[in-house]
Amino acid sequence: MFGRLLNYQLHANGYDAYVCSIATNLFDRIKLDGVPDLFVLDYFLGDETISGLDLCRKVKSYFDRPVIMLTGNDNVETTVSCLNAGAEQYIIKPCDIRELIARIEVTLRSRTVSKESNIQSFSLFLDDDISFSWEDECLIHTDGNKVKLTQKEIALLELILREPNRFVDRRKAFNVLYGYNMDPFNRSIDILIGRIRKKIRILDDRYIIKNLRGKGYLLCRRKE
Repeated sequence: MFGRLLNYQLHANGYDAYVCSIATNLFDRIKLDGVPDLFVLDYFLGDETISGLDLCRKVKSYFDRPVIMLTGNDNVETTVSCLNAGAEQYIIKPCDIRELIARIEVTLRSRTVSKESNIQSFSLFLDDDISFSWEDECLIHTDGNKVKLTQKEIALLELILREPNRFVDRRKAFNVLYGYNMDPFNRSIDILIGRIRKKIRILDDRYIIKNLRGKGYLLCRRKE
């Protein structure tokens, strides 16, 4: 019912969309119509063969496309699992269809801006140990090692690099990435920072992102 309503509203707002009630149907449809610009997935699919989280991981592994997860649970564990599965956003059900469409628009607009910005070639650190390749969507060390970033990780890292002293306010980061004001208990940015920390550490453990309690995050080099 909700899927049909969303499909109708998206078409009314100028989007092409289709609904699949079974995971296998989604991939059959993609073979026919191509990969969509964005996926909206339900946490509970009602499909015994695959869960919403598993489908999210599968979609993110196959396609370079953003995912919005719909969940009926508002606990931290569910939020964390959605973001760790690779989802760019999550929305608690029941939700206003207008809010969901607004989130879809923000996510698509953010992706377009990122692709058109000069992020395509920028230096990550002052001594040029690590650089970013838009073509591969990877951080690359001068020794040749590389790690791939998700769209949200790229957006957050770019935001940090463009801030004075490489410090970013937590609330500002959330607002820029998700397009609305942050709930005090929301951990989306914390989770993204944690993932970026791990990926930078793989390349060079001299670089860290400090958590400044109650303020935000600071990207810096560890003192020798």
